[in-house]
Amino acid sequence: MNKRIPIIVGLFFLSLALWLLISPNPFIRALIERLDNLGYDLQLRTRVYTEKTPSNDAIAIVDVDDKSLKVEGRWPWPRSKLAQLVNELKVQGVSVIAFDIFFSEKENNIAENLIAALSKKNNSSAVLVEALKKMTPLFDEDTIFAKSLSQVQTVLALGFLPRKETQNLLPPPLLTLTPAQQEQINFIKALGYISNIPILQNAAKYGGFINIFSDNDGIIRRCPLLMEYAGKLYPALSLQTFLTFLGENVELITPNYDKTQKIEGIQIGNNIIPTDDKGQVLIPFIGKSYTFSYYSATDILRHHLPKNSLLGKIVFVGTSATGLGDLQATSIESPFPGVEIQATLLNGMLEHNFSYRPAWAFGAVLIITIFFGLLAACLFPYLGPRTLGAIIFVFPTSILLLNNWIWESSGLILSVLIMVLLVLVIAFFNIIYGYLFETRRREHLKEMFGQYVPEKHIDEMLKTTTNFALRGEYRNMSVLFADIRNFTAISEGMEASELVELLNTFFTPMTEIIFKHRGTIDKYVGDLIMAFWGAPLKDKNHARHSLQAGYEMLAKINTMKHLATEKNWPEIKVGISINSGLMNVGDMGSRYRRNYTVLGDEVNLASRLEGLTKFYEVNFIVTENTQDNQALFVFRQLDKVKVKGKKKGITIYEVVCKKSELTADLAEELALYHKGLDFYFAQNWNEALACMTTLQSHFPQKKLYEIYIDRIKEFISHPLPADWDGIYVHQTK
Repeated sequence: MNKRIPIIVGLFFLSLALWLLISPNPFIRALIERLDNLGYDLQLRTRVYTEKTPSNDAIAIVDVDDKSLKVEGRWPWPRSKLAQLVNELKVQGVSVIAFDIFFSEKENNIAENLIAALSKKNNSSAVLVEALKKMTPLFDEDTIFAKSLSQVQTVLALGFLPRKETQNLLPPPLLTLTPAQQEQINFIKALGYISNIPILQNAAKYGGFINIFSDNDGIIRRCPLLMEYAGKLYPALSLQTFLTFLGENVELITPNYDKTQKIEGIQIGNNIIPTDDKGQVLIPFIGKSYTFSYYSATDILRHHLPKNSLLGKIVFVGTSATGLGDLQATSIESPFPGVEIQATLLNGMLEHNFSYRPAWAFGAVLIITIFFGLLAACLFPYLGPRTLGAIIFVFPTSILLLNNWIWESSGLILSVLIMVLLVLVIAFFNIIYGYLFETRRREHLKEMFGQYVPEKHIDEMLKTTTNFALRGEYRNMSVLFADIRNFTAISEGMEASELVELLNTFFTPMTEIIFKHRGTIDKYVGDLIMAFWGAPLKDKNHARHSLQAGYEMLAKINTMKHLATEKNWPEIKVGISINSGLMNVGDMGSRYRRNYTVLGDEVNLASRLEGLTKFYEVNFIVTENTQDNQALFVFRQLDKVKVKGKKKGITIYEVVCKKSELTADLAEELALYHKGLDFYFAQNWNEALACMTTLQSHFPQKKLYEIYIDRIKEFISHPLPADWDGIYVHQTK
């Protein structure tokens, strides 16, 4: 497969991912923010749902729930009832009470209302009016509530507005910003506020805003801990509750970047809370809603709680009643109680469990994306579909687990979703491209080699990176010729249809055997099969495979004798020859007809040797090139010959049997024969003649022994020249 194209496409995907990360386009920025948020939500939910983190026992929530409204009456309750609730919490021994409710309007005094009503009547009783005036303090709900607030550490909620509107009294600011800080630090700025009536705010002393801002997708993931109003900083309800509980002061962490101050965190004593450049923190969710301990307000008012159930706890008072509930859509769950968001923030402060994205996180994400993008672009084209499939499943999971471990151990959050998507896109592209390329390559190889090699060879060729071209090349190979003996005589005695059936019956099993032993069919010429080994697939054991095929072909011919008898066909006998050596292989022919074939002297020699099987009356001849180092078979050296058209002589062998099939009698015969042959080449004619005569007397059917007896007698009668090299020259093909 051409690796250049998938590598280039992978680099293109990497460039696209980097452009998406750094593009200033608002639409792109919104898209990336959306993807980052999805990645964060996935990590957060995986972490929360798989790791059960217990809430801090120091935090509890008193809930004005449906049960409380049913028992105590509709909301809003009289502030005397709220005073009773505060007093009961004080008796329980709470440390701090934080109201996730603000009281922006005075509560009507019943006595004052009666006085006002009577004053409108001319006949009102002065005595009654005077009596009501004396009773006015008894019905001053705000004073009663304020008195209870002043008896315990209390924090009241307030809300900042994006418009110039103010109502009631702000608590003292946490910090006053310098003009430079007001200009350089990007705190969320408010234009107005709604706070609590002065009598209550002064009694509570502390206040904190409950503003929470959702992201562009409407999901709440972060919350400001500080907001700016009129050059002053005010704390969130959770932060002020934490400060009230600890009695600590706040310092801003504002390092200079190119002479510009940026907020990076808040330091409270030895604790540092990391923030973004707006003073916001990621809400450190530890579970779904109702993770913290909830207590119904009516149970406290009715003394249903055991004594000291809330001893030392920080209590948030909020409402989840139907129609009143402050419910928010968060990244962990929707809806999620707003009061529990404040409790979650406080829990993060107590447990030092805030996650953060420092200013350098974006640069780190870019480097990680470039690294994995380059790795995927350059490596994936060399991987198979199974490996890529495994990567598609394993890689995102591994990155998620690694990122989760980094998050858990250090609080650092890295937005790796774009990088993960990039790697997956490159992997999917390589799988699809590889599939399409392999499909085209399979069809191309079938078109080129389908008629020459079996289907499994095509599959094996697809697994390699070799470019199987049809152009000619030289290779060390083996070539086989198999020819039916006396085919002319056989064909003259058969009908044309019978002859075709006979040839098909012969060629089919022979071809199957050649394919079985990794051979390639070159051609069928009449009654002859030509095959070769070593192309198109390279085969370092081409000689052994060709020998195995030839030997099995002869065995198959023997098993087919009964078929010839059944069909009344002549007995089929075959001569097979094999030679090995350097050959030219490729697609050859004209533009009208071509053939994938082998050429060369070694091929011609193999063809000539097939004719010699008739001369020596043996079934299977191979050359010394093929016979060399083939330990599986037993060979008989036939001769040293020079065939017609060749100047160089070569030693030829008969394939006798497999070594495992060698019998003692056959071994004895071969030993005597090779002894006589040694005498023959040494020109010890009498000794050679004695050996061959003995063999011929025991095996009169063997023409080979007769050939040597006649040849030795001829040499005795007509002495050979002194430079005789033992080579016999054949004058016919």
